[in-house]
Amino acid sequence: MMAQSTAVLASAEQTGAELASANWWPLAVSGAVYAALTTGLAALSRKLSDGHFIYPIDDVYIHLAVAKHVALHGVWGISPFEFSSTTSSPLFVLILAAASWIAGANPYLPLALSWLAGLRAISVAAEMLREAMPPRGQTAALLAFVLLTPLFSVGILGMEHSLHLLLTLLFLRCLQRTVCPLAALGSVTALMVACRYEGLLVAAAAVLVLCLEKAWARAATVAMTAGMPVVLYAAFSMGHGGSWLPNSVALKGLSLPEGTGGGMAGAAALHFLVNAIRAPWLLLLVLLLLAVAPKLRRQDPGLARLAWVTGAAALLHLLCADVGGVFRYEAYLLGVSVPLLACAAAKLWPSWHQIPRFARVACLLLFASLGARSVVSACRLPLYAWNIYGQQWQVARFLDQYYTNGSVAANDIGAINEVADLHCLDMVGLASREVFLAKKGGYYTTAFLESQAEQRGVQVAVIYDSWFTSPQRVRLGGPQVPASWIRVRRWSVPEQLQLGDRTVSFYAVSPRGAALLRRQLDTFQPSLPKAVSVTP
Repeated sequence: MMAQSTAVLASAEQTGAELASANWWPLAVSGAVYAALTTGLAALSRKLSDGHFIYPIDDVYIHLAVAKHVALHGVWGISPFEFSSTTSSPLFVLILAAASWIAGANPYLPLALSWLAGLRAISVAAEMLREAMPPRGQTAALLAFVLLTPLFSVGILGMEHSLHLLLTLLFLRCLQRTVCPLAALGSVTALMVACRYEGLLVAAAAVLVLCLEKAWARAATVAMTAGMPVVLYAAFSMGHGGSWLPNSVALKGLSLPEGTGGGMAGAAALHFLVNAIRAPWLLLLVLLLLAVAPKLRRQDPGLARLAWVTGAAALLHLLCADVGGVFRYEAYLLGVSVPLLACAAAKLWPSWHQIPRFARVACLLLFASLGARSVVSACRLPLYAWNIYGQQWQVARFLDQYYTNGSVAANDIGAINEVADLHCLDMVGLASREVFLAKKGGYYTTAFLESQAEQRGVQVAVIYDSWFTSPQRVRLGGPQVPASWIRVRRWSVPEQLQLGDRTVSFYAVSPRGAALLRRQLDTFQPSLPKAVSVTP
């Protein structure tokens, strides 16, 4: 009897060990692939940028600048001298500021936070998949999650998008459960929206679905907590003289014309069409999710709820948000859809041949388009980093050397304000309230720009000429520069890629300033990378 009990116990322990190993294997494989790809891309970016680790997008330096000034000076702004409602992710900046206050200003902090959020997102996706399929299927789905989102590309951006994906996954997990504490649901809803305002789209879709299910308490919880971060930030920003929305959201979001409802509907329809052409994978996701949702209703109501919510959120995103943005704007929808569709397929169709032809064709098209997108991202991101290094980073070095605590006008404000402490006139309006109001009010003219530069004592302007023309040709641009400004030099990198322009121009606002600026640029020129060309 004792021998039999011992044998049974040993067998149970062996079975438990095998199950634990099976549960950890998919997570370990996908985590290792994620770590290898992000590390490799970061190392390649560093090598191309002469041994400097440079982020592939200037926006991350806006977050770094604001976080640094919050931590060191208690000022929410890109400079230590004034408040600016610049960043579109209050939550990520607060986390970054706290990390900067504890560890000191460190350029690797955004990368570390983004990477860790991505790793945690893999573990949440693994929990979802573990409930629907065996370990082999989990491994394949998690690898697709890493490769097709593409999570590895989002991970090295150093921005809030990995965290936003994680919070969206956690929100959907709360929705999936029939019983979930309202406090947990409300907390993750608020954090999701505070991370990125696109979280409002997911929350709106969830409220609609929950109301149709007559889950009134859960619907009310999501609705109220989704609005809380917006209201709190609006009160904070307006209390400091800013807009109720972050300027970047107000300037870059869907702008509908005033007038009849038909005109507004037409503008929204056009925006949807443009987004669908630019991101056909998102439209395919909508079709797939809305196709499988009714079929899941009987087998797994919780999973069906997620399919309805995600499909509706993707539809709203196409209608009123943006796509692209260095592979990041729709990443949260792509990321949550991969494990969701994998779980749906495992529940509905045990084998590939049982999947309806429409769904098979749609899946193949989706995988092909997302796979190509991921390959493009892996090839381009190190080149993007070099472009930032060859242009914005060199401008930042120059301004830090000659104009620290000076007054500068610019249209790319991230790197220059992270590296140097500047009184900055942002000619796009993300950081300068007066320019933002002038744009929204329709009076952003050359005369207005000249008066603002004079009031602020601008010494030098560093801008893209193509952004400031009459008539205006670029969405975020402005009027023609004042005739009194004197262009002294132009720096050009070989390719534009994700930059606003491959050529950046240096202007002085007076003849005396032009002579000084010319000497400074000539002195600085030998330190530029060889690929940067200099012209008058």
